[in-house]
Amino acid sequence: MAAILLTGNATLDIVQTVDHFPREDEEMRAAGRRMVRGGNAANTACVLAGLGHAPRFFGLFADDAFGEQIRDDLRARGVNINGCPVVEGDSPLSCILVNARNGSRTIVHHRNLPEPACGDFRRLPLETFDWFHFEGRNVEQTRCMMETVRERRVDQPVSLEMEKDREGFDALLPLADVIVASRALVTARGFSDPADFAAALRPQIPNGILVVTGGEAGAWGFAPRGEPVHVPAFPPPRVVDTVGAGDTFIAGLIDALVSGRTLPAAIEAASRLAGRKVGQWGFDGLRL
Repeated sequence: MAAILLTGNATLDIVQTVDHFPREDEEMRAAGRRMVRGGNAANTACVLAGLGHAPRFFGLFADDAFGEQIRDDLRARGVNINGCPVVEGDSPLSCILVNARNGSRTIVHHRNLPEPACGDFRRLPLETFDWFHFEGRNVEQTRCMMETVRERRVDQPVSLEMEKDREGFDALLPLADVIVASRALVTARGFSDPADFAAALRPQIPNGILVVTGGEAGAWGFAPRGEPVHVPAFPPPRVVDTVGAGDTFIAGLIDALVSGRTLPAAIEAASRLAGRKVGQWGFDGLRL
């Protein structure tokens, strides 16, 4: 069991299942509705708890009823949220449409809370963690947090999620040991081949691991030495819910790497776990 600190976002997700993606100005009835906790780092923390680790989430919560619901959900799933500031405001909210025909999800997100601050992060007992994971959001604050980790825990692994491209993002790369980038970000950077993207980033991460997630196309891994790795996806017999598949992949990857597995084995384990997740609603009960 590893003590893992995850920094990022926690939201309330309103998930509605529809039998097809709606046309503009179409009125339709949902086949089902759920209100659940969401947010990349929060989801990853919950999956890691289910895998037997001791995750701690660091992020900002609103003082409204939704914020209380999110905090209660994280605690109930074994995620430590001590040290998270609670501020006046509205909780981040995502409205998600899940297409029952193919499991795709379309997300509209609203957030007006500030991002977690480095000053609050520095008050955490950083010396107690075995792994640090950052959801790449506010570059300035995230950089300060990652530099703080390097100053106080030089030997502990640090992973960084690059889901969306953000101005100044590359300043974070040398501070991470493991970088997980989405295929959408690779495309946004002008690359069609993940290997070309990896080659472009290598000067900034000479000793780091880069993993690119590609959904149905599988995942790629690039280490400082050795051959690139491609692992196919492991789709379930029926795709049910793709919300949080990437968050689950990251949990599986951290679980495998912190347990000492090789990069190819870790990517395969993460891909298998993500495949199991898209075959069920939510994250409960996921196992490798």
